[in-house]
Amino acid sequence: MHTSKPARVLWYDTPAACWEEALPIGSGSLGMMVHGGMEREVLQLNEESLWSGRPAEWDNPDCARHLEEMRALLFEGRYREAQALCCRYLVCAGRGSDDAYYGSFQTAGELVIGSPAEEDRSGYRRALDLDSGLASVRFGTVRREHLASERWQVTASRFAGGRGEYVISFARENCRVSCHGAALTAAGSNDALDFCTVAEVETDGTVRAGAHTLQITGARTLTLWTSTATSYGTDERPEEICRRRIAGARAAGYDAVRAQRAAQLREAMGRCTLTLPEDPALESLPTDARLARVRAGGEDTGLLRLYFDYGRYLFLSSAGGRLPANLQGVWSRDLWTPWTGDYHLNINLQMNYWFVDAVGLEEYGEPLYRYLAFLARHGEKTARVMYRCRGWVAHTLSNPWGFTAPGQDPAWGSFHCAGAWCCRHLYEHYLYTGDLDFLREYWPVIRGSAQFFADFLVRDPNSGYLVTAPSNSPENSYLDPATGEKTAVCAGPAMDIMIVRELFTIALRCGEALGVEDPLLGHLPGLLRQLPPTQIGTKGGIQEWMEDFAEWEPGHRHISQLYGLYPGWEISPERTPELAAAARATLERRLSHGGGHTGWSRAWIVNFCARLLDGAGAQAHLHALLAQSTQDNLLDTHPPFQIDGNFGAVAGMLELLVQSHEGALRLLPALPPAWREGALEEVRVRGGFRLSFRWREGRVTEGTLYSARGGRAILRVNGETHTLETTAGETIPLPL
Repeated sequence: MHTSKPARVLWYDTPAACWEEALPIGSGSLGMMVHGGMEREVLQLNEESLWSGRPAEWDNPDCARHLEEMRALLFEGRYREAQALCCRYLVCAGRGSDDAYYGSFQTAGELVIGSPAEEDRSGYRRALDLDSGLASVRFGTVRREHLASERWQVTASRFAGGRGEYVISFARENCRVSCHGAALTAAGSNDALDFCTVAEVETDGTVRAGAHTLQITGARTLTLWTSTATSYGTDERPEEICRRRIAGARAAGYDAVRAQRAAQLREAMGRCTLTLPEDPALESLPTDARLARVRAGGEDTGLLRLYFDYGRYLFLSSAGGRLPANLQGVWSRDLWTPWTGDYHLNINLQMNYWFVDAVGLEEYGEPLYRYLAFLARHGEKTARVMYRCRGWVAHTLSNPWGFTAPGQDPAWGSFHCAGAWCCRHLYEHYLYTGDLDFLREYWPVIRGSAQFFADFLVRDPNSGYLVTAPSNSPENSYLDPATGEKTAVCAGPAMDIMIVRELFTIALRCGEALGVEDPLLGHLPGLLRQLPPTQIGTKGGIQEWMEDFAEWEPGHRHISQLYGLYPGWEISPERTPELAAAARATLERRLSHGGGHTGWSRAWIVNFCARLLDGAGAQAHLHALLAQSTQDNLLDTHPPFQIDGNFGAVAGMLELLVQSHEGALRLLPALPPAWREGALEEVRVRGGFRLSFRWREGRVTEGTLYSARGGRAILRVNGETHTLETTAGETIPLPL
């Protein structure tokens, strides 16, 4: 089954007026934002490990000494006193993410390429081709293109046309810039790191090196090779790394580097294809003009399809390095990035990776999985020092230095279940691939998290259930019944219990799949039986806390109590209709109170709607995501820019078209009304299957099922259920 390939190009008829309008390219570890100015091309650079900060002692031993006192105050309903105590002890040592030792993801600097004003400025076009990874600029006789190579870990910029005169400079604080021959070198140090950017010119013109600039004259073409490296995790000098990478790319040649990157991206982007109704008249408009139409209330399913492709392109460009994609992927213009550009573990990092297996990019999940193993090693000390527990724990925030302690404020920073939530990604990867070797490698991470909660859970004397305490419901607060004050610290919030229930279940299933004999696994069923059930509150929604507290902010952007709906599997319209109805009521209440549902929060709501089988609701929220939370370059804004909304929307759009979390493969479970016809090709689903199908007017009209491993597939399509027995490597038509 094949469909005609839709255009995958963002384009504009004016230069970027600011960073939020520039176009992103990336190699996984390198990032570049291309502005496309006529007389002054600005190329803002990033490298994934260019962080300030350093390893430090973050764990607070005073927490363990006061843990029982905190719990006792909570169980006695003395919430104000409990919170005051937690503010002193349920925190990291130091000032957490406000402290210099925690650090921030940082820009590598800006390369500025100045050129004389051109008389002919006609036909301006700035574009980003998602299939080739080329960001291009043209006007008059001027032609430029920029790419980032994952294979060679360089960026390459080709300049042609115009007057052939250029001045290349570099700008960054705390950086020493020098020029020799045809190369500019910018080097510096930053707490625990050395870093360096090297830019080398290859041209048929004349290059003159000044103290801090390169001047080029008489150039018919100019190729600017750039690489940035740091000393993170290596003994090799960053400058040597940059020069080695550039030498390899130059030896291959610009045309070969360009072709290889295009072939790599086309293959990866082609692993999954979505086709939606397109209006050719809208495709003739610049991307920002199309977005402006949506902001004015217009529908544009073609732009949504482009947004889907763009999310996958951004992932491929920012997630293939040594570290996971952070809050801004691999792009930041700042030395102190908003929210430090770190790894927020109370949804944001997880949202970045929700769709990775479904679109066939499983190898790009490896940086996340390695990072979780890294966190587990650091989190063992945090568990021991702060809670006197075995296993490992991580909280709301982390960074490349292994920060696993709570944040500096327990109201948002004491989310104990962050690492446990991440463990579901390890198990989901196994469900999609069936890779037992992978599961065996990461079983210690899952087991260690389960061990922590087996030790950490405490019996609530009021209910008799085992709960997490002290904790918080990210990042919401309630009204203390006694004082009416805003309070966050609590015992056994719904999200915690849902995650712990899921974690213990995952550990038991992994143990069975691996044939593990472990005393911990014999202990978990009894713990599961003692966890509190998910409750429905007096307002008809899922109860966020053990007690039916009044919310401080009823429209809060976090909707943590719906974890069991998505990404979890606890709440289902068919298996648990009462809980599903309560989940819908929760969502309606949040929205009716006008909360800050922008960016990542709106993307999460799209996934909630998909699981509630509400295609019309999802369509409305996708429209709102574009209209209210998307910048002209289609990057998500919280505000400011956060990349998780881009990634979460991709997951949501897939979830509207196919679901496999309940054992059956369900096609078109929540089709948006405007998606009258379309196709989804080569989408991966749990069980080792791949689906390709077309639909029209709400019904699947043709399709195939590929089975990688063989086995039984239960297929729900067009209102009927079919049980299919498959053999490994077999492709069969869908029974329609």
